[in-house]
Amino acid sequence: MTNNTVNNIMNKTSWTITVEEADDGSGDLVLPLPDDLMTQAGWQEGDTLEWKEESDGAWSLKKATNG
Repeated sequence: MTNNTVNNIMNKTSWTITVEEADDGSGDLVLPLPDDLMTQAGWQEGDTLEWKEESDGAWSLKKATNG
């Protein structure tokens, strides 16, 4: 399940996530992913995720793979 996209998971559950400003004063934005989403997707802190814009304007995430 580690390569499932958020889009596929969203068919069963949806999340509303608020983008937050990083605490380090850099002005960077952070998207804090809920633990239940991380668990269902098989993701762990430190994993690299790939963003993809879909043709309908939605975005999907999946765990990056090497190779």
